[in-house]
Amino acid sequence: MIESKDTQVRPTATIKSIVKAAVIEQSEKAAALAKEEKAKQEEAGIKVIKLEKGAVKKAKEAKASVSKKAAEEDKKIKEKAAKVEKETKKKVAKAKKEASEVKKDVVKKATSAKKEEEKKIAEVKNELPDKDKVVEKASKVKKEAKEKAGVVKKDAAKKADAVKKETAKKISDIEKETVKKVKEVKKEVAKKAEAVKETVVKVKEPEVKLVLQYRDYDIEQSVLYNKARAVIGDKFESVKNLNLYVKPEEGKVYFVADKETGSFDL
Repeated sequence: MIESKDTQVRPTATIKSIVKAAVIEQSEKAAALAKEEKAKQEEAGIKVIKLEKGAVKKAKEAKASVSKKAAEEDKKIKEKAAKVEKETKKKVAKAKKEASEVKKDVVKKATSAKKEEEKKIAEVKNELPDKDKVVEKASKVKKEAKEKAGVVKKDAAKKADAVKKETAKKISDIEKETVKKVKEVKKEVAKKAEAVKETVVKVKEPEVKLVLQYRDYDIEQSVLYNKARAVIGDKFESVKNLNLYVKPEEGKVYFVADKETGSFDL
């Protein structure tokens, strides 16, 4: 009877140890699965953050590029305008200088005519001792000198008038040329600015496709986007920033649209 009792105890102990080992094994597997799931969630979160940071960085770079090009074009406009203004001032100064030289020439000729008149009167006085004849001759010489001086003055006035007209014409031409150059500069700048805008518009971001694969879920980013749009409704058109937070273990997607928050099922 004792031998029979020992034989019954041994199988019971063996079964308990087997059950215990199975329980431990199942617990370890469950812990491993939980750890793997957590790692996948963290990886998915990192990918979303990287995509958001990449998009923000590219937007900042595009904005900085446009600002830089606009600043360069503005600098070029100012340099060209300054150059045109400098050339205009130079041409006007040259025209004024020419007018001043003509005026000096007229004064010089008038002075020379007066000196010649005085010289002839002196010569007549020396040649004719007779006072009456001297007076007569002097009067005649004086009359001739006045006539010559009048001719010289008329000629000088005519030349001065011609120089004034020519100077006015030069100044007018310079102003017209300046206006034309400024218009050309503005047109060129507008053309370049348009080209810069077209270049910015042509900058195309790479197409990114995000697919969430978790257990039985296989959902694309566009599906989540459309679901969020449907939940938000008419307000979606005015939304500037949309952040989606996917929690597959809960079967939920949480969103923040500007200041509004909410959620929807996967």
